[in-house]
Amino acid sequence: MELSWGLLAVCVAVASVVLFVAMPRIGTPAPMILFLRFVAVSGVTAVGSSAMYFIYTAAGGILPLVLGDVAMVLSPALLAVAVAVLDGRRARVTSAAVLALTLIVAIVTATVPLPASLAVKALALAVASGACAWACARARIEPYGPLRVIGITTAVFALYCVARVVVGFAAGWESGLFRAGFSFAPATVLGGVAVLVVGAAVIRLGFTAPAPPPPLVCPAGSAVVVGDWDLASAAYGPERLRGLVAELRAAARDLDPDAADVPRGAELSTPDALDAVGRHLAADYRWKPEEVILLVDGAATAAIRTHPVRAWQRRLRRRARA
Repeated sequence: MELSWGLLAVCVAVASVVLFVAMPRIGTPAPMILFLRFVAVSGVTAVGSSAMYFIYTAAGGILPLVLGDVAMVLSPALLAVAVAVLDGRRARVTSAAVLALTLIVAIVTATVPLPASLAVKALALAVASGACAWACARARIEPYGPLRVIGITTAVFALYCVARVVVGFAAGWESGLFRAGFSFAPATVLGGVAVLVVGAAVIRLGFTAPAPPPPLVCPAGSAVVVGDWDLASAAYGPERLRGLVAELRAAARDLDPDAADVPRGAELSTPDALDAVGRHLAADYRWKPEEVILLVDGAATAAIRTHPVRAWQRRLRRRARA
């Protein structure tokens, strides 16, 4: 029982960190840092849920079961919030939905006997995991590979949770089929594998520089972009590199409200666009000289193509892609 109260104190401390440290920073200019914070708390809750279930099976009591169910649902739900934050979307509504879902699970587990509470928890897990998979499918974050891995993993886990409920009601919660594939032991193993896969994808996403985008066809204009992409990635890291491109585009819109985003920079109609953007970034965005020197003419470096493409060329390219 003392161990249960100790783990409860740890869970309260983690929840306090989420509420008083992470939540006020939603929408700040460093989404990757906030993403990693939410992912870290998600991993802690996943591990904590397994510990609570072991305590429940060893000593019983309703408190470890409630905490385990809440932590288990909170893990993929926080992961969905992390993906939304990294994609630049406001996460306050998603966070409120996560809070409501965990409260429902806590109340049902505390008041409804097994196996009905287990079915509710499994369905809540399916909802949270499905929401994370949907957030990954909608996100436009480079590199795309790690996010696809997270989305596929959470989607598979959501389907497993639904299958768990279906098998439980159809074959029985004490049947051999349920015990072999959907009881506590196999569910814990599958959850552990999912946590490891998601963790590996998060590491790759956090420490891999975004790949240079392919050349795109843009209207005629003056484009200012980050030139040596590999050098900038090695010197500043992926997070700072994303920030440099975002500030470059913001400075271009300051000079030309009609400026359009292009790969690695922006296109604007300001005379002497390269010099104007460089001066504006140095004066108003506090860019250092070694950062300003990264700016180049996008058309000159072939980072984009500013010449028009004829209709027959477009048709040939569409046929080639098909």
